[in-house]
Amino acid sequence: MIAAGLFLCPAPSRTGALAQAPQAPAPGAGSGAASPGGMAGATSPATPPKPGEAPAEPPTEAERLIDAAIKKLAAIKSVSANLVQTVEMLKQKFAVRGEYRKAPSSRIYLRLTVEGLADSTGTQLQVCDGDTLWDYQQILESQMYRKRSIKPILDRLNSPDMDARTRDQVMSTLGISGPETLLLGLRKAVKFDQKEEGTLDGKPVYILRGTWRNRSGLVGPDQRPLPATGALPAFIPSLATLYVGKEDGWPYRINLVGKVPTILQDTRRIGPDGRPIGARSSIEKVEPSRMELVYSDVQINPTIPAGKFAFQAPPNANVEDDTESILKFLDAAIQSQALMKRAQATQQDGPVLDRNIDIPKPSSEPTPR
Repeated sequence: MIAAGLFLCPAPSRTGALAQAPQAPAPGAGSGAASPGGMAGATSPATPPKPGEAPAEPPTEAERLIDAAIKKLAAIKSVSANLVQTVEMLKQKFAVRGEYRKAPSSRIYLRLTVEGLADSTGTQLQVCDGDTLWDYQQILESQMYRKRSIKPILDRLNSPDMDARTRDQVMSTLGISGPETLLLGLRKAVKFDQKEEGTLDGKPVYILRGTWRNRSGLVGPDQRPLPATGALPAFIPSLATLYVGKEDGWPYRINLVGKVPTILQDTRRIGPDGRPIGARSSIEKVEPSRMELVYSDVQINPTIPAGKFAFQAPPNANVEDDTESILKFLDAAIQSQALMKRAQATQQDGPVLDRNIDIPKPSSEPTPR
C-alpha cells in the first residue's frame, strides 16, 4: 500500500513528502530490485537464492513471527482502519493522516493527507470498486486523475505463466495490496533479531526490534550515498521497533528512530592546513530523526457497504487511463516467462536426437481385410 513506501523512505524531501501515485510499470521493469525505501521489488523471504549467490541466513525467531503475520494479513477478507504517520527529520515536522478499507473482489479505499508542511499540502486517494481503480492526487493547486480497468490486469497477474516476483511488484505498484506489503518491505530492509511480548492499548502484541540489513539506498541530505562503514548519522532512522498483534498479525505501530552518537560528530569543514575550521562549540548538533506509523480503530472482517468504494472524477477532469500500457507489459512478461519455461524443459529433456525413440512392435495377428 502507499503508506508503506512513504513510511520506509529514509530521507524524504519537502516536496516529496506525499507519496507519489503509482506509475505504470515500464517494459523490462519487472526484475528491478527495490531499495529499502520502496516496496516495488519486495519478495517473500523464502525466495531461493539465484545460482552463484550465497544462501540466505536462517530467519531469527522475530523474523519467523513477521512471516507468520504476513500470512495472517494476506488471509484477511475485509478490514477498516485509521492511520497516522508522524515524521521529525532534518528540522522538519509533518504528519500524514489516512483512512484504509479493504473488502472482497479487490475493493480498496486509501486516503492520505499531509499536514504540517508550510509550503506544501496534499491529498492522495486510491479507490477501487472491483472494476475500476482510481488514483487521485492533489498537491497545492495541481490535481491528477488516473484510472485503470482492474479485472483484465488481475487476469494477467493470475496467469500460471506470470512469475511471482513480477506479480508482487505490479500488485504493490498498483497499490491494491494491503499491510502485508508493508511487513514484506520491513522484513527485507530490516534485520529483526530481538523479540519480547507485551501489550499495546490493552492488546497483546509481539514487540520486535532490529536495524538495517545494509546501507543500500540510504542517502544523506545531499542525496549522496552514506559511507559503507562507521556509525550511521542521527538523521538516519536506523533503529526499528514493530508492534504486531499476536492474534491477527496486524502491524499496530512501527517506530524508526535515529541513534544518538556517543561522541559528537565533528561536522566542521577542513581548511587548507588540514585542520577543522572554527571552534568545537560551532559543531551543529543533529537531533535524531523519528518516524512513527500508528494504526487505530482496526476492525478485522467487518461488513463494509459497497458505496464506501465508489468514486467518479468530475466531468471536466483530465483523466489518464493507462490500462492498455500495463496490459502490454504484462502480456510481454507472460510470454517471456512461457518461453523461459519451454527452454528449461528442453534443457531437462535433452536434445531430440539424443532421446530413445520407442518403435511399436508389429502385431503377430493377421491384418483384417
